[in-house]
This record gives sequence, structure tokens and C-alpha cells, in this order.
Amino acid sequence: MSNAVSEAARSLAAQFAADSAERMNARCNTRVGLWAGAKLGMPEERRAAYALEVMVAGMIDTGHDDVVDKIMHDFAERGVPMSRRQILEQLSKDQQFVTMRFAGAN
Repeated sequence: MSNAVSEAARSLAAQFAADSAERMNARCNTRVGLWAGAKLGMPEERRAAYALEVMVAGMIDTGHDDVVDKIMHDFAERGVPMSRRQILEQLSKDQQFVTMRFAGAN
């Protein structure tokens, strides 16, 4: 019986860790979406919707490629000069911000 309880606790802890990582990634992608929306000259209410689009793009695969590809495409479509490196730098800043916020909340 104690093995079943112990295994259930480990499973729950693993699920919580995965959920936390997904939430952190979603927040990071939302923040970079808000940043990109501002760079694209979107009004504030449109930026919020755009940030959700970016967040959803980030749910497709692990890593940031889908997010960066979406933003790069949207910048190119609007003629906004922005390099992949600049987007990755912003993602890194947002990742650090979100990580610090999560660490402070725990």
C-alpha cells in the first residue's frame, strides 16, 4: 500500500512540475507577444489578442521555434526590421523575468 501511495505522490509531483514549466513557457510567450505587438504598432487591445496568438503558437512544439517563426513572419509581413537574434534576446529577457516571478511566488 505504501508503494502505491509513494508512486502516486511521485506521479503527482511530476505532473505539477510539468504543469509549472508549461505555465512559465506560456507566460514567457505571452510577454514576448505583447512586446512584438507593440513593435508592430498594434493598439493595446489588439496586442493582448496577438499575445494570445503567440502563446498558442508556442504550444505547438517544445522550444521557441514556432513562436519566433510566427513573430518573424508577422514582422516581415508588416515591413518591420527585426532579426531572429533580437527576438531570441527578448525571449531570453522574458524567460528570466518569468522565472524570477515564479521563484518569488514560491
